[in-house]
Amino acid sequence: MTDAVRPVPDTAHWSYGSFQFDLDQARRTVPLVRDDGTAAAFTVPEFVSEPRDLAEISRIVIAACERWEKRQGVGG
Repeated sequence: MTDAVRPVPDTAHWSYGSFQFDLDQARRTVPLVRDDGTAAAFTVPEFVSEPRDLAEISRIVIAACERWEKRQGVGG
């Protein structure tokens, strides 16, 4: 599990984990963790670094994760 670092703006129960940097590939992985321990992550090029851009991508990933969970709950 990834340790929560700070809340994702405009979301309920989700926080960022510690970002991981791959200097060789010039990219960063952004872990996301929900209060119940559910985790997700996404990887972007190094130049995607503005906090508002990362927050927007985070909200898209979170919404997709939550839709997927709801579908799994009704038989996939």
